[in-house]
Amino acid sequence: MLVKKFGPDVREGRRRQYNYIGSLLRGAQPELMEDLIHSLKNGDESRIQALLSEVADKSMPIEDEEVGELPHEEEDEGNQEYMEIADRWFEGLVCQDIPVTNEVYAIHNVEFDRQELRKLVRIVQEVQKSMGNKDSGEGSDRKLSRAKKPLIMFLRSLAKKTLE
Repeated sequence: MLVKKFGPDVREGRRRQYNYIGSLLRGAQPELMEDLIHSLKNGDESRIQALLSEVADKSMPIEDEEVGELPHEEEDEGNQEYMEIADRWFEGLVCQDIPVTNEVYAIHNVEFDRQELRKLVRIVQEVQKSMGNKDSGEGSDRKLSRAKKPLIMFLRSLAKKTLE
């Protein structure tokens, strides 16, 4: 184990690593872990794949909704205005439009996580780029809608805060 190979001078790092491993284990499902260990010992690869895909399906927080089906509040002019701003920002950020990007990142009257925004934009761009390389149909559309949804929600909340 990597932690034990370090010398006595790295106690803090060792403690932090053990705490991290402990937090991961607390979130683990014991029945699933036992099934995985048993399948590994028996060499049953199909069972391992089935268990891992089951876990991946359960851990997906975003449902298979389309981006257009996002929850809307009452449709009055104020809501329409911030939604139009958010949509314009979305298109500009995803298409790497410099003026729009500068406009969004220049917002100083509202506190928002710029690092999170960069991450969400990068994810959407990567999914779009991978869709351009290979055309796999409905599965890639689902990936794209799952990537777009958090960015749209983030931009809508930011636009709403700037208009308040």
